[in-house]
Amino acid sequence: MKKKMLSILLACSMSVAMSGMTAFAEEAATEATAAEAQETAGELSDDIYSFQIKLDGDLYQFPMSCADFTALGWEYAEDETDELSPNSYSSYRFNKGNLEAYVDMFNLGLNTVPVTECSVGGLSIDSSQFADAPETVIELPKGITFNVSTMDDVKAAYGEPSDTYEGDLYTEFTYEYDIYQSIELHFDSETNVLNKIDYENLVEDEEATAAAAAEVSSEPTPEVLAYEAPTELGDDIHSGIVEFAGNLYQLPAPVSVFIENGFTLKTEDSDAVVAGDYFGWYEMIKDGKTFRGTADNPNPNATTIENCFVTDVEADSYDADFPLTLPGGISNHMSADDLMPILETLPYEVSNESDDYIYYTVQEKDNYDWSINIVVNKEENAVTTIEFENR
Repeated sequence: MKKKMLSILLACSMSVAMSGMTAFAEEAATEATAAEAQETAGELSDDIYSFQIKLDGDLYQFPMSCADFTALGWEYAEDETDELSPNSYSSYRFNKGNLEAYVDMFNLGLNTVPVTECSVGGLSIDSSQFADAPETVIELPKGITFNVSTMDDVKAAYGEPSDTYEGDLYTEFTYEYDIYQSIELHFDSETNVLNKIDYENLVEDEEATAAAAAEVSSEPTPEVLAYEAPTELGDDIHSGIVEFAGNLYQLPAPVSVFIENGFTLKTEDSDAVVAGDYFGWYEMIKDGKTFRGTADNPNPNATTIENCFVTDVEADSYDADFPLTLPGGISNHMSADDLMPILETLPYEVSNESDDYIYYTVQEKDNYDWSINIVVNKEENAVTTIEFENR
């Protein structure tokens, strides 16, 4: 199945053990506390937002560990080598006897791990899957039962849904608590009977994540150890080599290399730990000037921000920013007349133009990992800003 990223997490900081990932779940955790006594006793809560179900008498509380899920008789039905990277989720088939379900597996940890080591965030079962195991009893809070209860029963139990979809074959009720926290209930258009359930509750285990973050090593990763600093700028603009703030770098370049070249990492404004195959925010200072952005962690396991890779640099002459020179001589201190002969040799276009500025973009066709953006001040006939990216 295709992996899906948890988009709400993309702007979250990792500096406090990825605490941003739990912002959307804090209220749900509070609500769930009230149902803990019932859960412990094996009784089904009366709250639809408890994200509980009973299946053949067994209580399920989502999220739950895959080990607890399989202990209830479920078997993973897909490739055992499948993995999930941090901040992603996907649905996978599981079987319990003749009953099949699509199960939401999610990874809000720090490292890429096998699917079977991820958390179970919910499941989806429809009437076709139920048909192969018709004696299965699936119970929801307040006495709602799969293949028995009607739309009127559900509304009487849970109130009006957050959203309703009416199609030719089915009606769908969505009860949404928050993003990535919802229950979808489908009803057959002819019988009005509940014939599909889809639970999703992707909530982080804060204690486990914090413990994992505390154990992350600051030792250089293999990718950092493999990095070799260039010895000359050269003329190949596709090489990724730049001269920035007085030193040569071949992007992507480790944050640690910038530190070795005189930058100071502002730890209070930077992420301490970055999940595997993810990115973190950094902020560095040199000569009283600030350099900030995002750095990628290409390793499948979590590491510190120092071991992540800077993929783009920018220089703005108006802000007295760091000098930047690219192979072939493009720099933020050159005239527009000197720039144009170089641009004519490259795949460039005018991406925007105003009365005062011209904006150029240099990019190879179908290669979105490498680009140059240049701003020229018309009145001054000079390059004012350059942004170079190489992923």
